[in-house]
Amino acid sequence: MHKQRGLSFFGFIIVAMAVAMAMITAFKVVPAYIEYFNIKQAVTTIAKQNTGSTPAAIRDAYARHADISNIKAVTPADLVINQVGGSTVIRADYEKVVPLVANVSFLFQFQVEQSSGAAAP
Repeated sequence: MHKQRGLSFFGFIIVAMAVAMAMITAFKVVPAYIEYFNIKQAVTTIAKQNTGSTPAAIRDAYARHADISNIKAVTPADLVINQVGGSTVIRADYEKVVPLVANVSFLFQFQVEQSSGAAAP
């Protein structure tokens, strides 16, 4: 006689619950990272295109990119723009709270920084 092998119904329910939780978590976390990469791309593009521009011009350019990419987490006023010599450093630090279930949430801390100009690395 051979012993039956396989997954019992109870085991299947446990595996299904684990897979469901992983999928729910992924569906909630992925949009936060997509927005982060959109912000990073916008800041990088602006830093390359607006070398030597005024902070107001950089913020206006970011506002256009934010409208196109539907960026809500970082506004043009949130950008920290430092100009030293021929170098411009654009920086954005922000936090994103992603609610998971009931009172359980994830807190993500994102930092985007891009340098441009003559003294940039």
